[in-house]
Amino acid sequence: MRFVNFASSSSGNCYWIELERSSGKPVKLLVEAGIPYKEIVSKTIKEQLVLTDLDAVLITHSHSDHCKAAKQLAERGFKVYGNQYVCGSFREQLYPDTLKVVAPDTYVVPFRVEHDAPDPFGYVIYTDVEKILFIADNKFWKADLSSQVFDYVIIEANYDGSIMHFALENARENFDRAKEAQYKRVINSHLSLKNCEKQLLKMNLSNCKAIFLIHLSDRHSNENLFKRTIQEATKVRTFVCKKNGGII
Repeated sequence: MRFVNFASSSSGNCYWIELERSSGKPVKLLVEAGIPYKEIVSKTIKEQLVLTDLDAVLITHSHSDHCKAAKQLAERGFKVYGNQYVCGSFREQLYPDTLKVVAPDTYVVPFRVEHDAPDPFGYVIYTDVEKILFIADNKFWKADLSSQVFDYVIIEANYDGSIMHFALENARENFDRAKEAQYKRVINSHLSLKNCEKQLLKMNLSNCKAIFLIHLSDRHSNENLFKRTIQEATKVRTFVCKKNGGII
């Protein structure tokens, strides 16, 4: 797999992923398009990628930081896949727990996750050579993934629970209702570091070559702590996607 992080935060999410296929060249996917189209173009040029090589675009849900450029991509002839709320008539609609062929020898199975957007998805994406799990914004999911064997996992780890709950209590003490509501919303719609670790440990990671942590909070996370915590817990090489692109 080739994985390139274009953007990863509440300001925008966008990831270029290439999966090997035995029948030909790697399939090239854009997962999330939550940054402006012009920025996607500039990111591909910077990374020496060719945007027109994309086989498909996958969007997890209809929040702007995940689908901002979906319509523009569809209007330019790219196949954009997501639920009915992502990009209206431009979509290639996906349905939960229903396999979809998005390119030759390339398959996607969406499953529902819990988030404050209509019908959000996580994705199992695979070819006959590689299988990955992609889970962005969510509080939890009911799908049983324990029988799946993933080569790579790309998963949200948004906030450190101890930092977030301290911030919440501080907002309450200061009668800051706006921040209190904001912090409650994050807790009820995003995956904490602790819960990310719990979910990963439920999976079969015996063949997993790397874990990529995405969508870290600017104020309520620590990149090095998150990387170390997940790597020590899972014994799998772990990377953190930075806000404006790149990984550590």
